[in-house]
Amino acid sequence: MLRRMTNEGLFQLYDSDLVLRLHSLKNLSDTRKFLARFNQYLGNYPPSTDLAKSFLAQYANRKPRTLYRYAQMLRVFMKWYGEPMDDLKIKIPKSLPPYTEDIVVEKLLDAIDDHKTHKGYIPRDRLLVEFAVRTGMRRAELAKLEARDVHEDFLVVRNSKYDKDRVIPLAPPLARKLNDFVRGMKPRDKVFKLKGPCISMKIKYFARKAGLDESFHAHCLRHKFATDVLESGGDLRTLQELMGHENLSTTQMYPAVTDKRKRETINQLEFGKKKDPTIDDPSAGIMPMSFSKDEENDEKKNKKDS
Repeated sequence: MLRRMTNEGLFQLYDSDLVLRLHSLKNLSDTRKFLARFNQYLGNYPPSTDLAKSFLAQYANRKPRTLYRYAQMLRVFMKWYGEPMDDLKIKIPKSLPPYTEDIVVEKLLDAIDDHKTHKGYIPRDRLLVEFAVRTGMRRAELAKLEARDVHEDFLVVRNSKYDKDRVIPLAPPLARKLNDFVRGMKPRDKVFKLKGPCISMKIKYFARKAGLDESFHAHCLRHKFATDVLESGGDLRTLQELMGHENLSTTQMYPAVTDKRKRETINQLEFGKKKDPTIDDPSAGIMPMSFSKDEENDEKKNKKDS
């Protein structure tokens, strides 16, 4: 049946399937745009694995993760069409997420406290950072968080990256701050009243004010949460649930971060010691002699006798 349809009818039918499957509006929008380009590329030719691969080859210079997403969109469509592309594999280079020290978060919070203008937003911006570090929520999840999602000692993350809800427990101090902050809000009010890109810009702005490395960004706070959980004794399965990772393999990169950090700490013990100045200059460790009054008189007497 599908092979007898025009491309226009075919993609319209698949779009109806997408609406039922994808609950994330962003994922739906991204997939629609990409497949519209594929439809345009096909022209009057029916879809085929060869044409799908040649279309994907146009994006070969994109970042590996972007190329992987595009390949996945094509793979799912072609399987639905009846021509699976099981041999299409895109490898994503594994890179460790950055390790963020506690002092970095403290500097970021200090920069927010020292903000000279828009002082009314300081409590909101400070809570945003503390909240990101202690929940590991993604930027988009922070932007979508509503007052109704905040409960006495936990919160609900709705429609996350993989269209699944999850529950994150809150430590008592953070729970009190958050509940005080949302008191008086309507259930569907956004907690932070900031869109995702604006959250990124704010974190970048305060990071510059704090003198942090240029590479520091909002997602570093999520990585900080993950490494803190593991260093506090948390296990991988628990971390996977808290982070909302679809695959455990994604979560498994964080033990490598903490192991790397342990090695760096041990190396600092060996090479980061304060150097003894007497090693290269023996005279550097000799302190000037000091004399008592009697010793000074004896010294003068000895000089006269010599």
